[in-house]
Amino acid sequence: MPVVVVARLAGGLLQPVADVEVGLQVQLQNELEHKTEGLALTHDTFSRNTRAQLKQLIEAVNQLMAPPDPPKRPIGFISPEDKGSKKAQAKRKE
Repeated sequence: MPVVVVARLAGGLLQPVADVEVGLQVQLQNELEHKTEGLALTHDTFSRNTRAQLKQLIEAVNQLMAPPDPPKRPIGFISPEDKGSKKAQAKRKE
């Protein structure tokens, strides 16, 4: 008879420990899910911001690499004095 009593007592003592362990496990799972969702949102935001910044950077580099527009020739007759050529400047000095 004492063996049965000891077995029941041992079983009763172990039951609350198991309940606490299950409760802690559920609590940890809930916290993990919450933090995972937060990290996913943070990652999405960071990813979008990074893509936008890279797009701006690539556009800026492309603009810097593009050759400059050639100077446009004016319509009509332009005298050498108006043009500012070296020959015209040399003639003015003489």
